[in-house]
Parts: sequence; structure tokens; C-alpha cells
Amino acid sequence: AEDQEPEALEPAPRLVVPDSRRLEAVVDDLRIGRKVTDAAFDAIYPQQIRDLSARHWTPVAVAMRAASLLAQGPDTRVLDVGSGAGKFCLVAALTTPGRFVGVERRGHLVDLARSIGDRYGAEGAEYLHADIAEVDWGSFDAFYFYNPFVENLFGGRERIDSTVDLAPARYERDMALTRERLMEARVGTRVVTYHGPRAGLPWGYELCDFEPCGSDVLELWVKVK
Repeated sequence: AEDQEPEALEPAPRLVVPDSRRLEAVVDDLRIGRKVTDAAFDAIYPQQIRDLSARHWTPVAVAMRAASLLAQGPDTRVLDVGSGAGKFCLVAALTTPGRFVGVERRGHLVDLARSIGDRYGAEGAEYLHADIAEVDWGSFDAFYFYNPFVENLFGGRERIDSTVDLAPARYERDMALTRERLMEARVGTRVVTYHGPRAGLPWGYELCDFEPCGSDVLELWVKVK
């Protein structure tokens, strides 16, 4: 069979960040430990991003718990692989000591995440517009995965958008690269997965926590060898 033509990429959408005192109060509530629903928190994002939240962005309660499992103190550096609109890093930085860095291929989502982080004073959140192969994984102590590569296997309507190339071959490439980088990580490296691959992590990682959270489970893995 002949190779299919690659899908044409769409232009990046224009995203306007909402601005109101009510939204600032929601972020303040989260920062001081009050319960904040996803509907309330997601209102800090443009409508296009809110519409994607239930399927693609980490829920607030899940982000808080995952961050607490990953961050061992203010010097911990956590990489969120496939950070999207930056919700995990933002929630984590507002509620947990540590440095949370998201890597994302969609530049318009990185710009949005940076703008929102700046607006709400999330000093512990940072975002990289890059391919995961371009990141120095060795500079991080911990990693968060919300099944970041599975979008390559989705049909068009299930995807975030068509501004980046997506294909099953890329899924396999990114999974293999991730496995390689995690094998190279130092002993003590922590990994949390949410809706993660059931095959588990590479040899040398021990499953240290497994708990229901959100619509799935959080798994904490620690490299012991």
C-alpha cells in the first residue's frame, strides 16, 4: 500500500486569557489549601482550553496528590512530559514545594501556560517549547506522565488539535525514548503515572504506591537499582 499523505497542520489558535478578580480568588483558595473544583479552576483558561479539560488535562485533586508524591522538597525538579496547557505544573507549583517544568510541542499552549503562570504568580512553574528528545532528562529528580503520547493513536476528533504532527510511529518513538531516558536516570528518581501504560516502567523501578485517584489510579515508581 502507498504511504498516506501526512495530515495538513492547522494554524495555532488565538487564545485569550480570562481576567477577573473572581478567578484570582479561586487561585488564592487553591494556594491556601481550600478545595477548588475543576470547573472553578478551569475558568482561568480560555473556553477552547476548558472544553478539552475533562479529557486532556489533569484534574486539580489528581495534580495535587501527584505533586505531593513527586516533590521531596523545594529543590526537587519535576518534569511533566507533555504538559499541554500547563494545568498540572500550575496546580503543583501553587500547592507544593518544588520546581515543576512542563515540556510541550504546541507553542501556543506553552505561551498560554507561561502567561497564566505569570499572571497568578506561580513562580515554581516553568514551560519548555520542545520535543522530549531535546530535553536534558538527567537534570530532573522526578517525572509525571498523564499518558502523554496516546494522542498519536486517537482519531481527529479526539485530539487536542492538528497543529503538530501525530502518528502511531511517533507514539512508538516517544515511548522508546522515554524508556531509554528512564533507564539512564539515577537511583532515587521518582515517577508518577496517571492513566499510564499498564506495562510498567523499565527494570530497576519499584512500584511504591498505588491509589485510586480521579478517574483512574496514581502509581508512584522509584528507581532502586
